[in-house]
Order: sequence, then structure tokens, then C-alpha cells
Amino acid sequence: MARLRAKAVWVWAAELAPWAVEATARAGRRDTAGEMVEEFAAGMEGRVAPAAFAALMWCRALLAEADGDFPEAADRFRRARTRYQALPRPYEAALAAEACARCAVAGRPQSAAGAAELAAAAHELEAMGATWDVARVRAHLRAHPGAQRRRPRAGRPSYGERLSPREEEVAELAGAGLSNREIAATLHLSPRTVEQHVARALRKLGALSRKDLAVKDRKNSEPES
Repeated sequence: MARLRAKAVWVWAAELAPWAVEATARAGRRDTAGEMVEEFAAGMEGRVAPAAFAALMWCRALLAEADGDFPEAADRFRRARTRYQALPRPYEAALAAEACARCAVAGRPQSAAGAAELAAAAHELEAMGATWDVARVRAHLRAHPGAQRRRPRAGRPSYGERLSPREEEVAELAGAGLSNREIAATLHLSPRTVEQHVARALRKLGALSRKDLAVKDRKNSEPES
């Protein structure tokens, strides 16, 4: 942000501003985040830069979320998504959809609609190969009380030599290069549990290294023709 101020080329903020504003707001510095957004908006006045204005809408949505105004935040995230779709910038559009669903969940925790939106965002991100993002959304989805859950059967299901759903998630992230600690933080597990899942996935898939897990996991999950 200091470099942006020095250069005064605010169209460059399209790539930076949402992340800077989110990090600042989450650090408890909401007023500073608001000043950043206003400075960004002033620098963009009179400009024609669709990507930057989509980012500005995203930033304003983040401020509304930080203020606890979840309906307003969801509306702004939805508008940011529409702008990114028009560019087109599908990854940013999918992240905006996730954020919109996050606000819907926060505003109405018991509603199944928020869970459906989160699931849709996960599918979009998965289609792009955004492994880490998918894991984050799925972790949020599992914690959502409005999500549809099957009634558990008696005892723990046996997957034999097939990967369990959790082992598949861990294998995918390990194959993407994440460390055990990073996977643990993403999936809200202990590093020891992740280590055990990785070991079982390596054994079941016959993989020689963590790098092999992503390819072998994908082949293992493909339906037979």
C-alpha cells in the first residue's frame, strides 16, 4: 500500500487491495481498513478500470462484513462477483461467491441456503484446481449447522483399501505441496492426525512420495468405463 501511495497508480490496487483490507480488518484494525478503502476509492475517481472497481466493491463488502452487516456484505460480494464474471476473472468470481455464502451463513446460521451456496462455491473452485481454497470452504461447510448431514450409521464405516473422504482431502493437499502443519490448519485437524492420514493414503495408493499422491488419488477416484 505504501508503494501504491508513492506511485499513485491506483489501478494496480486491483490485485492487492482486497487482501490488504481483509488482513487489516481481521487484525482488528477496522478504522485503518476503512481509510485504505476510501483512499483507494478516491484514487480511482474518474478512471475506467473494471478490474479495479470490482476489487473496490470487494473491499467495501469486507468492511460491511467486519461491521457485522452481513446482508449488506453479501449484496456487495454478489455485485463484485458479477463484475468479475463479466471481465471474465473466474477465480476472483468464485472467491466472491464463497464470501457471499460466508456472509449468508453468518447472517442466518440455521439456514440451509447458506450451506448450498458454500457447496456451489466449492464446486467452482474445485473445477479450477484451487485445492487449498476447496479445503477451506469444505471445512467451513462441515461446521455449518444448516448443512444437510446423513444420519451416522452404527460404528465407523470401513473403507478397506479405498481412501476415506478425509484421506482423500489430505492426500489431495499433500500432493499439492502443503506441509502437514498447513494441512492441519486448513482442515482443522492436529498435525499428528494429518500424518496418520498421509501414511494411510501412501500405503493404500502405493505412492512412493507425497508428490505422487495427487495423481494417484485422482486416478483412484475416476469411475471405471
